[in-house]
Amino acid sequence: MKNYFKNKLKDRLNYCQEWKHSIDLYLANKEITKKADEEYYKTRPFLKIVLDIYFLPCNLLGFVKYLRICHDYKKNEIEIIVLTEKIKDYQNWRSYGNK
Repeated sequence: MKNYFKNKLKDRLNYCQEWKHSIDLYLANKEITKKADEEYYKTRPFLKIVLDIYFLPCNLLGFVKYLRICHDYKKNEIEIIVLTEKIKDYQNWRSYGNK
């Protein structure tokens, strides 16, 4: 039963690490899009102001979504640390129990 639980912890750790990698890619691409928008609107400041006002509700929701992703990202980093420690504890307990 302990080995089953340890395998499930490893699966969860693997999932958390993959999720972290996906979010890293998402945030990097979001940053690239932001820089491209800045370059595009350098020569069109009036259009940028009009669009910012028009899309204010959508932009606010996008900002809230970004804050939520950052919050989940930090929680996931802590979960990775906790899972890694828990797996090490099981390995130490298992090796100690076999001696």
